[in-house]
Amino acid sequence: MACQPLISGIMLSLGPNSFADSSYLYRMGAGEWRAELDAMQRFGIDWLGCWSGLETCVERRAAVPGGDLIGFLLREAEERNMRLSLSCGFCPGWWEEWNLPKALAFTGRSIERLRRRYGAFRSFDSWYLDYEIYLRWGEEAEQMAELYRGVTAYCHEADRRPVMVSPFFQPDTSGRCGVFRYGEPAEYYPFWRDLLAGSGIDILALQDNGGQHLGCFGDGERLPFIREVTRACRDAGVRYWGNVESGELPVASVDAFAERYGAGGDVNDRRIRPDWRAVPLPKLERKLELAARDAEKIMSWGYMEFFRPGGGAENRRNYQAYCSYRDSVRGVEVESASSELLAAGSV
Repeated sequence: MACQPLISGIMLSLGPNSFADSSYLYRMGAGEWRAELDAMQRFGIDWLGCWSGLETCVERRAAVPGGDLIGFLLREAEERNMRLSLSCGFCPGWWEEWNLPKALAFTGRSIERLRRRYGAFRSFDSWYLDYEIYLRWGEEAEQMAELYRGVTAYCHEADRRPVMVSPFFQPDTSGRCGVFRYGEPAEYYPFWRDLLAGSGIDILALQDNGGQHLGCFGDGERLPFIREVTRACRDAGVRYWGNVESGELPVASVDAFAERYGAGGDVNDRRIRPDWRAVPLPKLERKLELAARDAEKIMSWGYMEFFRPGGGAENRRNYQAYCSYRDSVRGVEVESASSELLAAGSV
């Protein structure tokens, strides 16, 4: 086993995204943020991947001292022995325009601004490449290779911090859940081997739910894709992390999704958001065990949405259930103080 089957990093969206509103993060003061970070550390988290429109957050006023949320988090992380990965930036309109010179220029400016402002922080651990894909074909594949190569070069020229990417896969063969071209698992190996080898990317963390995030997809659908991508990482000499996603849309089948939400619907639609739930703990345990076989580290998307104690009673129950599992893995007893805090909803 490459690492323990435990979550030690999370994705933290500091900007606008299609799934959730992150504006509450900017209304939280220093005390509230320190309580959040305390809860994260009790959970076992030592790494935060700051993504989703980060380039727009640099000048956004927050309620922390000095108003700079990213700087505040980096300072707090240094005192706590935590690390942050910062998004390189995402060029608006990329998926519609496929304008490579525009995207490279935009992302290069974002990287340089972040480097100037935060490059001296030891807790600034790595760059996150915020152009997430599964497969691309033809000219689009060539464009993505050029984009990844160019952005990674900007990062390495700036300060040699590692660059990481977190792609996904699409297990839906029916075309009834989103508008995607299906690719066989065997297609992922040559695509990602060549893309990684040619780009200089240092770390890949594969999202393990599949792009549709449907609860009906089990090991049989997901594992063939995971195996091909981990093999591509090995052969390209790239470090492999797991991204064990802890939120999903609970549906019995793709047909059930299409019947309820419409064929070709987008699971990230804000109207569908209230139906999402935390991955059931037995399933999450299994996903973590599978990731731990190959991963150097396991990060997760879904903590802030479904496990953050400040998110409500259901989140607190999810948090405590996971902490009990975590302690069983570590071979220690559940901390009563943590349980009491959770019951009071004070973290």
